Amino acid sequence: MKSLFKIYRRYIFSAAWIAGTVILVNMLALFGVSAYFHSQSRNSPARGTRLRVTQTAAMLEQGPDGAVRMSEEGTAYLDSSGAAFAFLLNDAGDVIWDWRLPDEIPSHFTLGEVASFSRWYLKDYPVRVWNCADGLLVIGEPKLTASKYSVEFSRDSIRNVPYFLLALVGANILLVLILAVLSGYRLYASLMPLASGIDSLASGRRILVPEQGLTGDLGKKLNQAARMLEQQRSNLAKRDTARTEWISGVSHDIRTPLSMVMGYADNLENDAALPEESRKQAGIIKEQSLKIKTLIEDLNLTSKLEYQMQPLRMETYVPAALLRSVAVSYLNGGLAEGYELEADIGEELEGLVLTGDVRLMTRALHNLIGNSIRHNTGCRIVLSGSLLQQGTVSVCRIGVKDDGAGIPREIRGILEDRPMKRGADAAGEDGHPAGQPPHIMGLRIVKQIVSAHGGRMDFSEDGREVILLLPVTGALEKDTKKEKKRWWEVLWYGDVKGE
Repeated sequence: MKSLFKIYRRYIFSAAWIAGTVILVNMLALFGVSAYFHSQSRNSPARGTRLRVTQTAAMLEQGPDGAVRMSEEGTAYLDSSGAAFAFLLNDAGDVIWDWRLPDEIPSHFTLGEVASFSRWYLKDYPVRVWNCADGLLVIGEPKLTASKYSVEFSRDSIRNVPYFLLALVGANILLVLILAVLSGYRLYASLMPLASGIDSLASGRRILVPEQGLTGDLGKKLNQAARMLEQQRSNLAKRDTARTEWISGVSHDIRTPLSMVMGYADNLENDAALPEESRKQAGIIKEQSLKIKTLIEDLNLTSKLEYQMQPLRMETYVPAALLRSVAVSYLNGGLAEGYELEADIGEELEGLVLTGDVRLMTRALHNLIGNSIRHNTGCRIVLSGSLLQQGTVSVCRIGVKDDGAGIPREIRGILEDRPMKRGADAAGEDGHPAGQPPHIMGLRIVKQIVSAHGGRMDFSEDGREVILLLPVTGALEKDTKKEKKRWWEVLWYGDVKGE
């Protein structure tokens, strides 16, 4: 619901921004239109008449007889400027000079006629007048070339124009905002059922949103998707239950005969009456049976971890002590020739405490070390532990590294959920035939165990180190360091007195 309100808020802000942009564009358009008409007025014949009337008046001159006349330059100017006619009135209203005066124009005008054509038209001719020393100069333009309108404003109205414009802009902004809020609320109300349905769908609950109104089509599609997901969840639950029950049943059925096979094989291996070759074969049978038993246990464990059916016995433990105990168990058990195991534990890890299932974490570390031993003819294994700081979170880093061949890229890709390569290129990296996935049960269990503890499993670039990142719970108190050492601590450090 918060995300929906965020959409609504952004919709209002967008509408406000659009409203401001529209108003700004309108103002720019108004100024542009004004500039256009101003330029048209500047280039129009009417504006040319205003210019001509002043320039023509300056070209009037008196002849030798004292009569007013137009100079030749002025006549040529009138002709070239496109004027229709021109004449000069004296104070009595008589025409004392004219140029191309039409017949319909009288030679005498009264005071009222002069006032009328000065403001409007003379026989439908747009005219301009100029009061000069020799009289009233009148220059006319061809008909229908200019329009005259009379507009008057009081001085108070002119002074209040800016306020009127601001009020108009403010009213427009308020109106656009009101419309945007109303429109946004309508959209918000239409999307609320969809948002509630999506929230319920994400949490796995059944939904049924309205299929009418503005979002009716979306509601219909959402209901269809919900029904399909519910059916898929039901099918998956049935499949997973059947798979878990089948694995559990097969494991139970195999356990008893497998124990008998291992027992008889052990008896045959230890029977001195049998030939040496037969005893070796019995030992091989026992060893392979043990592998089958381990594989069944791994299959059961990975199935339970995958579906979160494995109960975790959570307790606090010291990761440094856990790493030492795992190393000691391998060293005491005896490593085959060509294998070395070292523990490199940072001092900062000594006082840290993690929370988890110690038995499962020990299983994970045994799987990693055993993986290095099984897949290398001889190597040096380093079991390391350190503290990492990722932002404000402290993370315990546990690494199992060897100098052998490393984990193939294909296996890393499977564990990191990358798509597997197909074709001939998929074969040869790890020795597995193309199209046949490698056996990665041990590493998969390690990943599941770490994920169940809220951690992550990574790999080094060359595949020679598996990295476990686990969240840190806290630190040991000083008093806990004075507690009696456990047997594996005594075995590793020795019973040093005086501590």
